[in-house]
Amino acid sequence: LALLVHYTTFFFRGARWRVLLQNVQSDNDSVPGVLYCARLTLVAWFFNSLVWFRLGEAYRAYTYADDTGESFSRTMGTVLAEKMMDITMVFLLVVVGALLLVVGGTDASWLFVVAAAFLLAALMGLLAMAFFRRRLVHLLPQRLQDAYHRFYQGTLYSFRRLPLVGLLSLLGWSAEVARFYLVSEALGVEISFGLIIFGTVANSLLTLIPFTPGGLGLVEPGVIGLLRASGLEEAEAVSVVLLDHSISFISVIVAGGAVFLAFQILKRRRPSPLSAQAKEER
Repeated sequence: LALLVHYTTFFFRGARWRVLLQNVQSDNDSVPGVLYCARLTLVAWFFNSLVWFRLGEAYRAYTYADDTGESFSRTMGTVLAEKMMDITMVFLLVVVGALLLVVGGTDASWLFVVAAAFLLAALMGLLAMAFFRRRLVHLLPQRLQDAYHRFYQGTLYSFRRLPLVGLLSLLGWSAEVARFYLVSEALGVEISFGLIIFGTVANSLLTLIPFTPGGLGLVEPGVIGLLRASGLEEAEAVSVVLLDHSISFISVIVAGGAVFLAFQILKRRRPSPLSAQAKEER
């Protein structure tokens, strides 16, 4: 059940990305469906699990731009907006988890500080993009100026229909929290709900560190240490983290790789209708 629930997050995240793409495009009908966006999101996670610096996000934007004829830089702007929404959700989850842990007598201030730092950095970057856009653009060559304008539009214009985007973000993150909870239940390990939220958030924050693919080698000791500091036995903490990471990391490599190969084979046999239409328009 934890495995099944985990893969619903790609549906919610795909639906959210589709809304962001619609926000920046004049013709909403030209945006592919939710399943297409969910597939690219899964494949992006697959590449993030194999390569450094989360290059799967760049692959997702490139594939979408290639299939639809849309601007790559504008599409990358929607991806950046998506990550800012994720950072905001992480901060809100940390606040909720911290309150629950404080009530239970556990100190979780360090993770709150980390999440707040990520949120502050994201907001400062967004404000800098908005206020220093004209000064920054003049320093770039003409070709890069056009690309930056499209990137700026893709990022800032994505923040429309925020209630719908926020709801889909909440559903996507709820699926990940539910996965962690179901893993602990499957192993018979009693973990407070506040710690379940923190375990999920810590997993996600550690995967953002680009030193290893998918946070491999960082997520495991980090989350195990968090669970151990909260009173879990070593064997219980290791069991929960390894089983949870086998779903969020190993299964994504298997499933994402299978989906990627399947659609690459189909693409070679017959061109995508979206790609063909884009070429005609060009």
